[in-house]
Amino acid sequence: MADVSQRRRVLLIGWDAADWEHINPLLEEGLMPTLDLLINRGVMGNLATLQPVLSPMLWNSVATGMFADKHGIHGFIEPDPVNGGARPYTSTSRKCKALWNILNQSGLRSNIIGCGPVIRRSQSMARL
Repeated sequence: MADVSQRRRVLLIGWDAADWEHINPLLEEGLMPTLDLLINRGVMGNLATLQPVLSPMLWNSVATGMFADKHGIHGFIEPDPVNGGARPYTSTSRKCKALWNILNQSGLRSNIIGCGPVIRRSQSMARL
C-alpha cells in the first residue's frame, strides 16, 4: 500500500436539489467562500438525473453505481413485511454494496456524513 503522504484522496459532495442557477450568484457575491475554494481547487459541473426524481432512489444510484432495479430502492417507502402497510426505505433495504462497503472490504477508509437512508453505521464508519 502507498505511503500515507502519497495516497490520493477524493471528496465527493452531493447536495440534494442544489441548482447552479441559485448557487452561482451566491458564489459571485462572495457568500459561499468555502464552496468557492473547493470548486477552484477541484471540479464542478452539472449532472444529469434519473427519472423519477426521488432522492432515496437517486442517492442510492450514486452510492452503488446501479439503477434502482438493481439496488432495490425505488422511492421513499417500501412494503413492511412484518407489520403490513409501508415503512421508509433504509440502507438495509439495498440489494447491493455501496462504494464505501467496497472500499472497506479493500482495506480503504471512507467517511460519509449526512446521507439519510443511503447509509447505516458500519464498522468502517465507526472511525468518524
